[in-house]
Amino acid sequence: MIKAIAHRGYSRKYPENTLSAFEAAIRLGFYWIEMDVRLTKDGVPLIIHDPKVDRVTNGKGCVKDYSLAALKELTVYEKERLPTLKEVFAAFAGRCKMAIELKKDKNGDNGIEHAVYQLIKDYNLEQDVYINSFNHASIERMRELSPALELGLIQTKPTKALLPYMKTINASSLAIHIRHFSRKFAEQCSREGVQLIVYNVDSVRLIKKMSNFPNVRCTVNELERFKKWYKPAGS
Repeated sequence: MIKAIAHRGYSRKYPENTLSAFEAAIRLGFYWIEMDVRLTKDGVPLIIHDPKVDRVTNGKGCVKDYSLAALKELTVYEKERLPTLKEVFAAFAGRCKMAIELKKDKNGDNGIEHAVYQLIKDYNLEQDVYINSFNHASIERMRELSPALELGLIQTKPTKALLPYMKTINASSLAIHIRHFSRKFAEQCSREGVQLIVYNVDSVRLIKKMSNFPNVRCTVNELERFKKWYKPAGS
């Protein structure tokens, strides 16, 4: 298995965040599939990145203003339907690990953490998922719900206050943009027991570079390129 994270599944070749994209990533040998989750108007966790449906479907408007039934009437790139988190769990539980990014407005509590955690419990997937978000308050809320889930933060560029803050909420992973990666910071994360993740590892140069850091997880879009060129040190 390729221990890297397939960003929105095999999103360069298949419609992003769809069952076919996830299936293709798993068949290619990827250990993790990554997905974005938002709540529908009626409180159902749905797999979609944007706050609006406009870019990836034939509809218009905000996800939060649609019921699940209405969202299921839309097509994704004229081929597929938007999947729910429940459908993803039903299809792929036991076949891979899943990275779930919570998408939530900074203001207000829409209950996404409780809804996602309930599904994780229903499918007994506590050991097979990790939850992360740019919205750090959302991760704090998830920690209140579960003392055991692997939780992580996403932040484009790390700050001095970030690692100490992570300890206060028992967050164990941190995702940063590849342009802010350094050996020094990777070593600091290792010393402090933080799983470092870098995203946008897509060029051959960057893939070869990260091959020297096999303990750092890579989030990738160019899956076949990564598979060809990633040769972890010591393998």
